[in-house]
Amino acid sequence: MSPSFKRDDLRQRYDVSTFDEDDWHTYSGERTSEYVQKYLTEAKGNSRWLLNAGSGVYEFRLTDWKEVTLDLFTTPLATRTYPTCATIEKLPFRNRTFAAVACVGEVLGYCDPVAVFAEFARVVESTGLIICDFGSSRSFRHLFTESYGRAADIVVDYYNRTPERVWVYDPRYISQLLSTCGFEIIARLGIHTWSSLARRIGLHRSTALVLERTLRRLPLTSAWADLTTIVAVRT
Repeated sequence: MSPSFKRDDLRQRYDVSTFDEDDWHTYSGERTSEYVQKYLTEAKGNSRWLLNAGSGVYEFRLTDWKEVTLDLFTTPLATRTYPTCATIEKLPFRNRTFAAVACVGEVLGYCDPVAVFAEFARVVESTGLIICDFGSSRSFRHLFTESYGRAADIVVDYYNRTPERVWVYDPRYISQLLSTCGFEIIARLGIHTWSSLARRIGLHRSTALVLERTLRRLPLTSAWADLTTIVAVRT
């Protein structure tokens, strides 16, 4: 089980009203957003309430969805329609409140996924959808390191050109947790496959990203991806 980071450890970076992403995470966000919109557009639910769990400064703004933006800090929520300041490890909502939960932007890198998935299972309605992403310990980037393939481990990555400690997880471990909480995985997306390989062999991040954009449509198993996005249904 991975313990979450303390709130004050994250305040300086994330208690903000605007955020400038670096190119690596901008690309991740674009791909993930496409995935979220695809599945939420097709989703069927009774309430049409969507929980954007760990929203930060971002909203999905999808037609026909009422979006609750939840974050650990108040500043990013200042202009939101349905803001809630809380941790995703202990959600302040009644059981079966939401038709869907989206937790993207590698929010799980700062949390305990055991507590998070238990809460998602509680607040999402039967047959409701969850979409979440996380850094993978089976990324090419971690190959031949002590972190490779571990259920959970802390690694140091760069975010906006500054080092940051985050949790990465074995996708099989995440799948097991979801199954235990009553979710069935229906889709997976691997982001940063070619680029993670390029970084493993020592190429600069900017060069790796160019390679990813160029080769992304060529087959390379998502099992080696740096970022894994999972879509699951509450059974």
